[in-house]
Parts: sequence; C-alpha cells; structure tokens
Amino acid sequence: MSSNLYSAYWRPSGMAIFTSSQNWTVPPGVFKIKVLCIGSGGGGGGGYSSSYSGGGGGSGSIGYAEVIVQPGITLAVEVAAGGSGGTGGSSPTAGGGGATSQVTWPALPGKGFISGQGGGGGGAASSSANGSAGSGGGIYAGNVSSYGNPFYAVASYMIAGNAGSGSNGGLTPQFAPGFASTSNVPNGFSWGTVSQNNVDYGQGGQGGGPGADGTPGIQGAVMIWWGDD
Repeated sequence: MSSNLYSAYWRPSGMAIFTSSQNWTVPPGVFKIKVLCIGSGGGGGGGYSSSYSGGGGGSGSIGYAEVIVQPGITLAVEVAAGGSGGTGGSSPTAGGGGATSQVTWPALPGKGFISGQGGGGGGAASSSANGSAGSGGGIYAGNVSSYGNPFYAVASYMIAGNAGSGSNGGLTPQFAPGFASTSNVPNGFSWGTVSQNNVDYGQGGQGGGPGADGTPGIQGAVMIWWGDD
C-alpha cells in the first residue's frame, strides 16, 4: 500500500483526561472531538455539637458534546475544584458549593460550549435538626449548537447531578441512560460513578457527624477524545 493511499484512510485517535485547568491544542489531522465535562461536588455541612449531623453535598452534573474543530486551534479547559467542607461545633457552617467544569474557545472568552455544573453544598446542622442535603448540579442551558467556523457543536447530551441524601454526599450520575453513543466512549474511562484512578470525580462531600466537620466535595474533570467515528 502506498503511503499516499494509507494517508487517505488514516485518522489519528487519542484521549486526554484533565484534572487541572490548562490549555489544549487540537492535534494535527483532527477535525472532530468529543468532550465530556463533570462539575465538582458540593461540600458536606458541619455537624452541631454532640447532637445533629450536617447535610451531604450534591454531586456535579455532566455535559457532553461532539464538536467540529480545526487542527491547531487552542481550547481552554477549566476543571472545577470541589466545594469546601463546613465546620462543625457549636456554630456549624454549611458546605461550599461546587463549581463549573467547562471547555471554552478563547476567541469567544467566557462562553463554554458545554459544561458540567457544580453540586450544592450541604446545610449546617442546628441545635434542633440535621442539616439539609445539597442539590445536584443543574443542566447547562447555554447555546451549544453553533459558534460558526472553525468551531461548532453538532450534538450534545446532559444529565443533572444527584442531590445528597441525609448526611451522605450525592454520587456522580451514571452517564449511560439515554445516551446513544456509549459504545464510542473509550475503554479507559469507567461509567457508573464516574471513576478514574480511584477518584469519583464530581461526588458530593459527606456531612459531618455531631460536632464534626463536613468533607470537601470531589473535584470535577474534563475528558476529550477523538478518532473513534
């Protein structure tokens, strides 16, 4: 087979998983990418003295998009830190809310074409009741349909985060239900509670027991892959 004929049928493929914010340049020969963003989890609320527990934080939501790109353009990847855990004691505090993980094109600053939203922080306990659980991250409501050449989304899918339950943090939602292209997700990433390297990205923090601090929410993540369709 000649090198020219081989080049006509060859498509580069690959995957990148981001656990910190950074810029990413579209590789040579890549004209379509798939992007998945997981918002970070909310922190758990603090418990009151020796009697009541704080509420668990909500998990981040998930956003997915298939995006037409041009090789060589640079995208900004933003990965959200988890919400802070609340402090326990005689004056407990609520957990901090999670934040947004997203990918933006710097030519349109501040406009993420797809994102995962942060989960809500768990409530602080009071002298008479446990803290309320945090809400799950919401659905991104922005326009993902088109920004015009050389960058526009051709498909998208989103799923809301799970609320906390009592003092338990919300689990990152399963990505598979209702998603028609799960067979195209690379084997290196595990769905369910979305896990990589034993870290459940986007999970809500645990509420603190009586008098104890809540735990922080777990950070979000961004995944980009290409060449599988």
